[in-house]
Amino acid sequence: MSTTPIVRVRRTLDSLQKLTAPWLSTLLRTAPTLAKYLIFLVVLLNIRAWPLAWHFRIFRPVFKRRFELLSVRFWTALKTKAEKEKADARWLESITPVGEQPFSMVVPYKTWVGIDDSDFNGHLSNSSYAKTLDAARFKTALEMFTTFFRAGGWMPLAATHYHFIQEIPMLSSYEVRTSIGAWDQKWFYLISKFVRPKPSGAGRGERQSPPKIVASPQTEPSTESITSLRMPGADAISTIATPFPNITPTATSASENTELALKAVSAGLVSSEEPDGATVHTIVVSQLCFKVGRITVPPAIVLASNGFSVPPEEGLTPYSLSNPPPHWEKVKKLASKPVGGSMRQLRNFMKGEWKDVPEEERWWKEALGGAVEVQRRANLTAIEGLRRGMDGVRSIV
Repeated sequence: MSTTPIVRVRRTLDSLQKLTAPWLSTLLRTAPTLAKYLIFLVVLLNIRAWPLAWHFRIFRPVFKRRFELLSVRFWTALKTKAEKEKADARWLESITPVGEQPFSMVVPYKTWVGIDDSDFNGHLSNSSYAKTLDAARFKTALEMFTTFFRAGGWMPLAATHYHFIQEIPMLSSYEVRTSIGAWDQKWFYLISKFVRPKPSGAGRGERQSPPKIVASPQTEPSTESITSLRMPGADAISTIATPFPNITPTATSASENTELALKAVSAGLVSSEEPDGATVHTIVVSQLCFKVGRITVPPAIVLASNGFSVPPEEGLTPYSLSNPPPHWEKVKKLASKPVGGSMRQLRNFMKGEWKDVPEEERWWKEALGGAVEVQRRANLTAIEGLRRGMDGVRSIV
């Protein structure tokens, strides 16, 4: 007697149920656990996007400096007031770039491309460059201008210009190397390079700094707070006369200025490959200024008061903390308590007392004259073209 189609279907379903029942039972038991691990993995991969994670990366250098200062004060807690002041002054000098050449100091910031930083093509998203640059620029400012920030200064960010050259793959390590580009009577420019190290199989190059300036005696020079880097309001930036004269390069059209300036910055001031073989992926020019309260401070004064200096003549011992440049004693008389100065005095000097110094006694001009002034002018000519080009674009949009 033949079975009906309905009976055959029932038998088939019964057989399938016997085969799949153990698998379904196991799946139902393990599904919650798998979901937990999956959620944990997603959260872990995006850990750098957690609330306050960006703030921690930004303020990490401040925490480090604060811990160092607290350590110094802990070990001098039982000493006299004079000994405490000397210890504080020694610590501040030890983290100040005394004798450093402005265009030779490079501050590295190492990081990697997380999933939250990437776009759908698997590369570092263009929107993530600014997030990383905030941390790199903050670290640079703190390492270069500790004395300025201790005196109550801050640095408003006026503009940022990006030149993208190559993409940076997801999950790869990279480094942001920031150095001083130029400055004028008001503006200060930082150049940041997003670079990736040379592949291990391609051989190793020795890490080098940018070429150091050699002083030329024949070249005459031309006439306690938290670090703050933020965008100023429309009325927050004021113009104050400064020790350096204006430089007005030949005017061209906005588009020509922008194109020429980008080429100059990317090809002239920096190359497509670092001395250690690292590849340059992106170049960024940041335009900032120095302020104490609402008063703009000349960049030359800030640089010199933080130890930057023209190098000594060839053949002489390089400047350093143990062999400071000639102007450093004048800075100490303003800012160091053991020799009669204070941060309040330095703050007042930066707020306008520098104007009372006779022209022939302006030590900051001597500190940054000679070869430094020559390179400053050359760099500024290229960078100023970029700014004027972008200003010109505003008039046609």
